[in-house]
Amino acid sequence: MTPRKTRSRNHASSTSQAPLVSDYDSEAQYTAPRTGRTKEEINHSVVKRYVPSLAAILEIAASAYIYILNNVSGEWEKTSIEGTLFVCELTPSPITGTPRHCIVVLNRKGLENLIVFSEELQAVEISDQFLLLKFRSRENTFVQESKEEEKILGFFMTADEDVKDRIKTAVKSHWEMAMRVRESGEDIERRVENFGDEGYGGGGGLGDGVGELKPMGRRLSLTELFGHR
Repeated sequence: MTPRKTRSRNHASSTSQAPLVSDYDSEAQYTAPRTGRTKEEINHSVVKRYVPSLAAILEIAASAYIYILNNVSGEWEKTSIEGTLFVCELTPSPITGTPRHCIVVLNRKGLENLIVFSEELQAVEISDQFLLLKFRSRENTFVQESKEEEKILGFFMTADEDVKDRIKTAVKSHWEMAMRVRESGEDIERRVENFGDEGYGGGGGLGDGVGELKPMGRRLSLTELFGHR
C-alpha cells in the first residue's frame, strides 16, 4: 500500500514555522529602580527643613567654627556653634523679586543652628583665617536708653583653599547685592518677618513632601548668639 504523504507534509510545515514574538517582549523596556538619593539631594532636603525658601545650595564647607570678637579684650572667643556650612540661594523676594541669600551652619554640638541672611549684615570682610561678618546690636543701658554696638563674627572653615576662597567671595558678593537693594529703596521686605524662615514651626513649608521629618532645633539669632559663648 502506498503511504499517505499528506500528514508528513503537514508535519514539516508545522515544524518549520517561525516562533511568534509577543508584543510585550518586543516593546516593553525594563527600568531599574532608584537605589537612593544623591548627596546633593539629601543636603538640599535637610537644609530646606530649616530654610523653607531654599532654592539652591551654592557652596559647602565640611566644618565651620564660629568665633566672636571680644570688643574689650580684642580676643576671639569660640562659641558653641560648629558644623557644616552651607552658602544658600533663596527664592527671590515675593515683594521686590530681588535675589536673596543666607549662610546656614547646622550645629553638630546642639539644637541651635546659625542662619544668617545677607540683609542682616552691616559689612563683610575677608582675612587669611576668617570670614568676618559685622552687624550692629542694640543693647539696653538704662530703662529708656539704648546704644548700638558693633559685633563681629569670625567663621573659621576647614576646607580646600579654593573652596574657602569661593565661599568668602560668594558671601561678600551676596552682601554687596543686598546693600544695593537696601540703598535703592527696595528693602520693603524687611517689614515682613522673613516669610516664615525664622520660625521653623510656622507653616507648611517644612520638608519636601509627605513624611519628611520636622527640623530638630531652632534658629539662633545673631543677638542671642552672644549669650551662648
